[in-house]
Amino acid sequence: MTDIWQAALRDLQEKVSSHNFQSWFKNIKYHHCDGQTYFLEVGDEFLKAWIEDNYLDLIEDSLEVASGEPVEVKLDVASAYERQKAGGGEQVVQSIDAPEEAMAARMGRLQAEGQAVVDAAVVAEPSGAGQTSAGQSQMKLDRASDAAVRPSEPNPSPQELAETMMAAGINPRHDFDEFVVGPSNQFVHAACSAVADNPGGSYNPLFIFGGVGLGKTHLLHAVGIEAIKRNPQARVVNLSSEDFMNQLITSLRQKDMNSFRTQFRNNCDVLLIDDIQFIAGKDSTQEEFFHTFNALYHSGKQIVITSDVMPKDLPGIEERLRSRFSWGLCADIQPPEMETRIAILEKKAEADGIEMDKDVAILLASSIRSNVRELEGTLIRLGAQASLMNQPITLDLAREMLDRMNIEQGRELSTEYIIEVVASDFGITPRDIKGSRRTRAISKPRQYAMYLARKHTDHSYPQLGEQFGGKDHTTVLAACKKIGGLIEDGDEEMTSLIDGLEAKLLR
Repeated sequence: MTDIWQAALRDLQEKVSSHNFQSWFKNIKYHHCDGQTYFLEVGDEFLKAWIEDNYLDLIEDSLEVASGEPVEVKLDVASAYERQKAGGGEQVVQSIDAPEEAMAARMGRLQAEGQAVVDAAVVAEPSGAGQTSAGQSQMKLDRASDAAVRPSEPNPSPQELAETMMAAGINPRHDFDEFVVGPSNQFVHAACSAVADNPGGSYNPLFIFGGVGLGKTHLLHAVGIEAIKRNPQARVVNLSSEDFMNQLITSLRQKDMNSFRTQFRNNCDVLLIDDIQFIAGKDSTQEEFFHTFNALYHSGKQIVITSDVMPKDLPGIEERLRSRFSWGLCADIQPPEMETRIAILEKKAEADGIEMDKDVAILLASSIRSNVRELEGTLIRLGAQASLMNQPITLDLAREMLDRMNIEQGRELSTEYIIEVVASDFGITPRDIKGSRRTRAISKPRQYAMYLARKHTDHSYPQLGEQFGGKDHTTVLAACKKIGGLIEDGDEEMTSLIDGLEAKLLR
């Protein structure tokens, strides 16, 4: 059975990008098999929930290929099976849906068990960790125990919370409620929520990467807002990498590096750094950030970083920093789908008091596809023009503005046409691409067509699955991630192939 699981892993590696395989599948462990049910283990509840929601069908599909028979997959957190077999012992209380209850349960156990828990945790340190590591564990548990018994502070007023946020460099308006969630950003949103609920927990550091104007900064502020709401005494610092560098330069000029290091290493519980790519080539800044990162990480403090590319692709950044950025969780944010773009426009219009018909939102969303900031900016500009001219926002007014901005209006290819072009280029038929055969001569063009359909249409993964012959949405998702991952990784052959197909589609 272990051989079957290894074969399934190889099949999964073919279907998804290398980044996604490393993030989600590589560390899944085979536990046992009962008939046609495979029991697998993952590291924690967060991974369990995400894989069940997004990849369970794909895993079952690969296991069916490897075993030659229908299978069912059951996921659980590592060691949960052993607890169940031992007679239903204590269950792990950890869930992204109920972080407060999870933390309260852990604190309650620390308070009840007292020093025995502390002693056991120190003894359980890995061999070779040394006195420093044991001391850190002692300090972490002491802090947790103190938190459990410390009297609750008076609840600060909304005004006091807002002032605390602004002092930390956070915009109080950029909270999770104002962030529109869709398939393109669902995972990174869930990761940020989990981190905000339990700073310094499993996902440390959290590294968010993606293109310009997709919401990375908004999520960074949202993490800080939620961390302060949950613990008004939390010391949150939010700044751009350029601000970090400028403060370093000022401290060097004033010969006051002790204050700088105290601010970032000793007086900080949550460090939020935006656009880390801008410290590329700045050796002194990288040196100081390296030591700051180490001090915070080993003290159990939360670090959240944003960038326009994943850690391994950061140019001009020292390898030791790139390596540390990958220690925790790397989460990418993609351009939003049509439905999400419309929802973003409607939410922004409601917040700013702009009256806009649905057809105007559809026109704007179909014309501006890859940049949320530009999308919202166009809406604000349109609202201002309508207000100054004392007229309603109409389709004609929106079209005039898009023309002045040199934005092509609403051009979109059909999935059917994409399938036809790809099939013709590879000497197969559209029926082959929509069928169930998995030979390499058909499965590869099918993946290319799925990737191009996702890129050039506004259909969701489930909608595309239906258009590709009733495929499951995870099959489309895996194809898009695999092709997109190869292109992101600089695969010249794949890039050239996709560019050639796109040239034919847009001709």
